[in-house]
Amino acid sequence: MTLSLNACVTDFADLSVPNPFASNPAYTIALAPGVTIELPENPWDTAQGLEATQQVTAQWRPKNGEPGTATFLARISAQPGQVRIAVLDDLGRRAMTIDWTLDGLNIVKADWVPDALDPERLLGDIVMTYWPDDVVSDAVDQSMTVEETMGQRTIRTTGDGLVFVAIEKPIRDPWQGVATLRNMKLGYTLTIRSQRLES
Repeated sequence: MTLSLNACVTDFADLSVPNPFASNPAYTIALAPGVTIELPENPWDTAQGLEATQQVTAQWRPKNGEPGTATFLARISAQPGQVRIAVLDDLGRRAMTIDWTLDGLNIVKADWVPDALDPERLLGDIVMTYWPDDVVSDAVDQSMTVEETMGQRTIRTTGDGLVFVAIEKPIRDPWQGVATLRNMKLGYTLTIRSQRLES
């Protein structure tokens, strides 16, 4: 059973916590062994804010063991200079919060959340899917290239030209509709159903 998207509306007042990365605003996230993305110093470099809810279904096929699936809800609140994300599980429990500001990045993850649900990689996937092409091109490391076409974004490893991540998203408004991210390297797929809220 999955909660309604509106159930993810969350008060972000409780996210003001000490920031261990304040001295290093440029934060590097490991996407896979030897592959990183460096978050832009300004999390949200636009005057127009964003409020959105997302229903995310993750599917993975591990090298050993049975394929898995999980559904969770996310509330994204973006204002000039900051992005805040709250993630709930399908029972409505707060799984994690991501507070990304000009001063750095702070992540709080509940102790019951499995290691497979990595908040840093989730943030990296959100940036690769929804941030503008030039931002993503600057964020990926030198071993990667970004290709953008109508409704599709492909990130390849430059050495062999293999697809690392393939993304499909709505053309008119990526925050309204269904986007799909396929991580070919790690063998997982995210299906993201987004809905804008009135800000």
